[in-house]
Amino acid sequence: MKTPKSVLITGVSSGIGLALAKEYLTAGCQVWGTSRRTPEELMEYDHFRFVSMDLSRPDSIRKAIDGWLDEQRALDLVILNAGRLGVFGDLINAELEDLQQTMLVNVWANKILLDCLFDQPVSLSQVVLISSGAAVNGNRGWSGYSISKAALNMLTKLYAKERPETHFTALAPGIVDTAIQDELLEREPDDRFPSVEVLRSKRNSPDMPTPNNAAPLLMDAMARLPDLVESGDFADVRKPPLATS
Repeated sequence: MKTPKSVLITGVSSGIGLALAKEYLTAGCQVWGTSRRTPEELMEYDHFRFVSMDLSRPDSIRKAIDGWLDEQRALDLVILNAGRLGVFGDLINAELEDLQQTMLVNVWANKILLDCLFDQPVSLSQVVLISSGAAVNGNRGWSGYSISKAALNMLTKLYAKERPETHFTALAPGIVDTAIQDELLEREPDDRFPSVEVLRSKRNSPDMPTPNNAAPLLMDAMARLPDLVESGDFADVRKPPLATS
């Protein structure tokens, strides 16, 4: 499996994005990374280019992209990883403002970012949008997050139809011990939301790896995607064709 030479990743200040950036940089890749906060531990790499970007502010995205890629004419891999959980709870109690913010960050910000990239004189070989099993499971409590990830899956499919020269995948990375887990597991146990208790039972076990442990597996999965799934499809690292056992 070929290691990409040039990679762009969103959400590199923590979690999966930070871990993936470190893995690709260690492998010698040129990495463009973005997040609201500066990832200090990545700044020591000569082949890392960072720009601050707030996905909740569309103008911030457009301004950040301008001039960021300089003379770069091709990106082997774009990983749109950044996102937000939003308020967890029943949809009937969800505030429209929070739902809109979740949709903005998890869906529309990715559209704006993709459009800005396609406006640049740069070719994109592969785009992976980080989705979630929540996009298809419909578990109670995930409300705005589930809706946004389901919409992200369709956004992925539509861009694949419009941009056949680029391979697109919406990828569920499995259960990874990130800040979203911190947010969920700080909640008091509640019988209405059994999926949270499943997560609680998996923490500190191989079923919920740290981002650093998950990153090599995700890199391997992303390298195999173009040969295994049709462009625009949703894939889950825990299930065929990516899962090997």
